[in-house]
Amino acid sequence: MWRWMIGVLFLGWAQAGFALTLDVGMLTQMDGKVEIVTAKEGKHPATAFLKVALGDKLVLGRDARVQIVYFETSRQEAWKGAGEVEIGNGEGRSSSLQPETRKLPPLVARQLAKTPISGQHGKSGMVTVRSLSSDTVESLERQYTEFREAAANGDTTPEVFLLTGLLEMKEFEQAQTVLEGLQARLSTTPALAVVISHFDPLVKEAAAGQ
Repeated sequence: MWRWMIGVLFLGWAQAGFALTLDVGMLTQMDGKVEIVTAKEGKHPATAFLKVALGDKLVLGRDARVQIVYFETSRQEAWKGAGEVEIGNGEGRSSSLQPETRKLPPLVARQLAKTPISGQHGKSGMVTVRSLSSDTVESLERQYTEFREAAANGDTTPEVFLLTGLLEMKEFEQAQTVLEGLQARLSTTPALAVVISHFDPLVKEAAAGQ
């Protein structure tokens, strides 16, 4: 009896620990000094396209700006100025800052959840659940166009959505063409530089390993 109860307790603790480390969102854009505090790694600099978990805390410097998309709620938040933001279940919380918010299409948030980290592609770097995203390149590009038209000029989230989808579909040549197009837009949209620097090596790595 006692062994059974102890087993149940250990299972509950393990599940609770898993829930606390489960990725709930991603930093889609970032400017200025932003640090992240996690239970596992402590405090360290944050980077664009970093996945965040429930309970993580962002520490923003005076001139900082960070944009977050939550996968389950499709909520996009932009936080500005000095302060702290705790990652909650579908939204952030802060005692000193107020975010600008926007609701994204659910399929966009689900696709962003598959954005690979640097040095990873395919099964090791992204979840290949094709039923949750676009079925064809044409469908993906149409969704991107609609997303781009509705997004703010400096918001690069639509481009992250498009490139993540192309990588998932293994459309590496098309992804490279998109990156070349983004390179041509750098003079008017400097924020695209981070997108290019993140995805260019991923596309090349994936194409080489095909």
